[in-house]
Amino acid sequence: MAAVRLDLCVLADVRVGDVAAPAHAAAIAALARAGYRIGVLPVAPEAIRAEPWRLDPGHAALFESGHAVRLSARANVDCTLALAFDARLFAARPMAEGRIRSRHRLVTVERPAALVGPRLSLDRMEAAAAVVLGGTPLWAPTTAIAREALVHAAPDWQLTEEDWPSVAPDLPVHPRAAGRSRPAIGSARISAARPTLLDTGLPETPPRLLLWRLRGSSIPDWPRPAPLEVWPEDRVDMAGLLAQVDLLANPDEAADDPCPVEALLALRAGVVPCLPPEYRPVFGAAALYGRLHDLPRRALDLDADRGLQAELAEAGRDLLAGPFASGTFVARVQGMIGPPRRDSFAPAVHATPPSRVLFHSTNGVGMGHLTRQLAIARRLPERLRPVFLSHSQAVDVARSLGFPAEHLPYHAASGQNRAHWNAHLCEALESILAFWRPSALVFDGNVPFVGLLDALDRRPGIARIWIRRGLWGPNRDMDALERGRAFDLILEPGDPAAALDDGPTADRRAEVRDVAPVRLLDPAEIAERSAACADLGLDPADVNVLIAAGSGNNFDMGGIVRRALDLLVHRPGIGVCLATWMISRDRLDLPGGVASLAGYPFARSLDAFDFAIAAAGYNSFVEHLERGLPTIWTPNEHAEQDRQILRARFAAEAGAGLLVRSTEPFRLEAALRLMLDPDRRAAMRENGRPLTEALRAANGAEAAAAAIAGLCDSTIVRQSPTVRDAQASVSASPAGPPEVPAGVW
Repeated sequence: MAAVRLDLCVLADVRVGDVAAPAHAAAIAALARAGYRIGVLPVAPEAIRAEPWRLDPGHAALFESGHAVRLSARANVDCTLALAFDARLFAARPMAEGRIRSRHRLVTVERPAALVGPRLSLDRMEAAAAVVLGGTPLWAPTTAIAREALVHAAPDWQLTEEDWPSVAPDLPVHPRAAGRSRPAIGSARISAARPTLLDTGLPETPPRLLLWRLRGSSIPDWPRPAPLEVWPEDRVDMAGLLAQVDLLANPDEAADDPCPVEALLALRAGVVPCLPPEYRPVFGAAALYGRLHDLPRRALDLDADRGLQAELAEAGRDLLAGPFASGTFVARVQGMIGPPRRDSFAPAVHATPPSRVLFHSTNGVGMGHLTRQLAIARRLPERLRPVFLSHSQAVDVARSLGFPAEHLPYHAASGQNRAHWNAHLCEALESILAFWRPSALVFDGNVPFVGLLDALDRRPGIARIWIRRGLWGPNRDMDALERGRAFDLILEPGDPAAALDDGPTADRRAEVRDVAPVRLLDPAEIAERSAACADLGLDPADVNVLIAAGSGNNFDMGGIVRRALDLLVHRPGIGVCLATWMISRDRLDLPGGVASLAGYPFARSLDAFDFAIAAAGYNSFVEHLERGLPTIWTPNEHAEQDRQILRARFAAEAGAGLLVRSTEPFRLEAALRLMLDPDRRAAMRENGRPLTEALRAANGAEAAAAAIAGLCDSTIVRQSPTVRDAQASVSASPAGPPEVPAGVW
């Protein structure tokens, strides 16, 4: 592959949650305006907590405008300067398959806390940077605080003569709030993954933006008795918050973040940052200094002293026009590498070669796991090519949709011991991963297999996503939930009945990325009534009934089905259709006059029916509600299933359906009498209209696909369990660091 020729190859974490991402984007934008051709290689390291599914808006704007080219991990790059923002990118070796050739190499050092630890870790960091960047780098502290820490931790590293401060990001113009009789103090954090500083008594994951309006009677016991406003981020952005406040209380410690982007944004908005005294070497006369208990007095003194206000404002302007200015950063780069190269180019075909995503699903009693994955795979961007590996016997449906697919029998089907099967699974997955070389593996199932996790540990550069459905039974598979820590992203498809969920996943919502309910088909793909009836041999003028009580593989629905057939078949003006799953072990013989629905997916034919009798599995529940199809729900209540009974109760309580349990087949006749009444069906459709409209407004498969694509576009940096164990033993062993084989990451 031909090399991409650039002025700068920038390595950076471009995700929302890396608090420095806006400053990095501002620096790249300034270099692009100066005429430099820039490629950005996104890196997602374990050392930086962030939201892996969301792209920082500043970087997104750079890519969309073409001011920077988004590089693939497989790209070969020839550049003048390889610039890595934040030494933490090299806390472990990036598993990049491409190659960077550069004349100059620079790594910024932004977080002194990353330098705390055994020298063995720092040596690995230095070696990893040299391998990835193509040679020994020059280290650039962004502040005097970072320089002091670096000189102490690694005195032999080659440093820049001057500090390389961050670039203060631009802030949208926002009108200032009207004058107040008392000053207001704000606290904000760019990353939702970071803890809040101020002790507000709020939950562990509070909203981002907090505001205090000081009152004299509240000052002695401030901040708890003070009036507190909590603004979720969807109601106000940083610009809006800063327009409301006179002073910004920063939630960081200098040893962790010597140059908080929030403080730079405050200066940009003309707001005074109030920082712990350790920040004085960085912000000088542009900030007030004090601890939490000092904030009320600092705010009141500032409000009363116009001269102090003017001095702070002037010092803030000087900082923004000096060390934190974009022009200052560009001048430093130009002094190192000279003006932009005239022959630089970065064709997109070389920058973003196609990547693959491996979808791995469990067997399941029905086809829910595989169907959700197919829904997401169909909506991935063209640059990502889905490949399927499933333990489901229905894997052929993936092939029918044009995707490569392979079947691996589940241990119950093959009769293997579970431990032996997991060892076999690990070996099989290693071969599959080596062949397809995917950027990401997407698992859909209740229990991530040990063999799967072992195989992923041997290929740490692959992004890991778990699609984890809710409505688990009480205390169900608690060990499996703990395995979620091994994944970079857990996606939870929305469930209309989520409000009734009281299972173990309901208490772990903070660890998942919620998306809307997931559906395989778009509305345009569903056949209109006359065409659907023609395909099934039904009369559109009849009252047509779908019986889809589940595969029956682990829960006997035969009694309900036979009772329904006895009550409906051969009645004039009623058409009956029985759904049969391709993975069903037992199949009923169809009585005369009963149509068969066997094609995949069932949802394509739902408009042929006036009502249904169906199991309350995830896909059926979402699809029936989306089509506004009144349904008698007959939940599968086997212990290994999700709690279908909750979905059925939700629909019944909403007046959008009826509930008949398998243990109560005698209730089916009364339920059918209600369903055969056209007025009652019309009332159910009307009651379910808000649910139908909400489901049609958004398909969670699109958001899930976008989140997966965001991870695939980043180079994943994680340490192998071997190195993590070795590093953990360093601090525990009085004898010093153990011998670790070279090249082990």
